[in-house]
Amino acid sequence: MRALRVHDPTGPEGLRLDEIDVPPAPDDRAVRVAVHAAGVGFVDTLMVRGRYQVRPAVPFVPGLEVAGSVEVAPDGSGFARGDPVVGHVMGGGFAETAWVPADRLAPLHPALDAVQGAASVVNHQTALVALQRRARLRPGERVLVHGAGGGLGSAVVQVAAALGAEVVAVAGSDERRALARRAGATTVHGPDGWADAVHAAGGVDVVVVPVGGAAFEQGVGCLAPEGRIVTVGFTSGRIPTVTADRLLRRNVAVVGCAWRELLDVVPGLFAETARRLDRLVDAGLRPLVDATFDLADGAVALRRIEDRAAAGKIVLTTR
Repeated sequence: MRALRVHDPTGPEGLRLDEIDVPPAPDDRAVRVAVHAAGVGFVDTLMVRGRYQVRPAVPFVPGLEVAGSVEVAPDGSGFARGDPVVGHVMGGGFAETAWVPADRLAPLHPALDAVQGAASVVNHQTALVALQRRARLRPGERVLVHGAGGGLGSAVVQVAAALGAEVVAVAGSDERRALARRAGATTVHGPDGWADAVHAAGGVDVVVVPVGGAAFEQGVGCLAPEGRIVTVGFTSGRIPTVTADRLLRRNVAVVGCAWRELLDVVPGLFAETARRLDRLVDAGLRPLVDATFDLADGAVALRRIEDRAAAGKIVLTTR
């Protein structure tokens, strides 16, 4: 099979397209999937530079989210040869074949193609868990989303709008602000002056912050009484802090959402979240894909994310 492997963890330039044997099954519960599309995200940019908390020995195949069809499935897995599926792997997705744990595999919704399916795995599942499980979002509440033109941010906008929230978005460029509107935001701000505007409009009930840094610190001040701010990452590179007295005086809460870590401790979470997402797809949600690249051009795709040039999700096609 073709596989895009990291030979030197120095970034996209350390990747090489190799022809390798399909690896053996990691255990008797894994499902072998013919990968048709693989999502590319911010975590992948960290992994290829050796900056993520998981650091495989080189050479290794990055890639966390796949869509394709089942080739081999163990008895009792609930899957059979030929089933169209989406799945999450902790590396191994940037290849023509991947082994996926059965509990991190779900049917591909018939309304989605493989590219859309791969685009939905990490970002839309994270968005659902952040909004429903962690923030306890209720229909009619106001949600502020930072980084709303990126892959994760646009997914949060889509999911929040689909759940009946009024969405206020912050995005850094005209292209990304246009994408936030397409995703369902009713109010869109640029990187300057958004906090004053949100205050003047009465604040928000929920803030979702993928970027960390000053956006998080200012976001706390934008919460209405009993509001919740959810941190889902630190793409700005700076991990923010907030003092407890601000939470006490304002009667607000800070919660974290680490989707991958929850999958490790909550049995069935991947499948249950996939079913919730399917209901939103039934109602018309479609993942927003910025661009697709052939597997051989994976380095270009990763650089597009590192350069913050993507508006929406980046996907590799493998077959």
